[in-house]
Amino acid sequence: MKNNIKLNLFLLCTLSIFFLANRGGSPGGRSGSTSDNGATCSTNGGCHGGSSPQSKDILSSNIPATGYAAGKTYNITVNPTENGTSVWGFEMMAEDANGNPVGEFLNNTQVNSLSSGSRATHKFASSSSNDGQSWIANWKAPSSGTGKVVFYVSTLAANGNGNNSGDQVFIDTIHVQENANASIHTIANVQILLSPNPTTNTIHIDGYSNSSAKIQVLNGSGSVVLSHPFKQVLDVSLLQSGVYYLRLIEEERVFTKTFVKH
Repeated sequence: MKNNIKLNLFLLCTLSIFFLANRGGSPGGRSGSTSDNGATCSTNGGCHGGSSPQSKDILSSNIPATGYAAGKTYNITVNPTENGTSVWGFEMMAEDANGNPVGEFLNNTQVNSLSSGSRATHKFASSSSNDGQSWIANWKAPSSGTGKVVFYVSTLAANGNGNNSGDQVFIDTIHVQENANASIHTIANVQILLSPNPTTNTIHIDGYSNSSAKIQVLNGSGSVVLSHPFKQVLDVSLLQSGVYYLRLIEEERVFTKTFVKH
């Protein structure tokens, strides 16, 4: 009998700790992202029932239309609404085109970061409003050359009735581009010349010789179309005609030059 009582107390404490932990943030792996295989807190074994997530316009940011700048910190706002909801929570990730976490979410008064900054979640579950809630996550953009980033968010709308009956999950994504010109550094005494320019087949890079650097070529919309370890002569014969940006990427510096392909 005593053993049963002890076991029941242990289970009760365990469940209480788990509940309180979720009140203070998602346990992780529930953002609805590619990394999470689309899992949310109501699917793939989530503890809030098996209801299908609903797509809803709940994500926004102050990243300009021209794209994010490498290393700069931006505000990513999560703003779900639903009448009659008393408890809210969320988990969010940012991923590159290959589904890898990118950038870093920072702790603030509203948001906790998880998994070394690759995830963001609520610092505490809000019950201050029956109509909606809003969090602002701070995201530090990744290094230059990352390219397009997709933000995924999964938001729990719980009714606070003591179980998961009637709880709902809302999901949303936003896509942002990298600003191809935002990382240009003007370095004194560095005169890099691309020739011929305009070109048809090859680009010769003169005035630069860091063999550990990386070369990227971006098109007019900021997408990376070529990527190579540094080489003095670059074959661009397969590129379509147009204006391109050639980047020379070091650890802390980025040099950007423009060329025209005929």
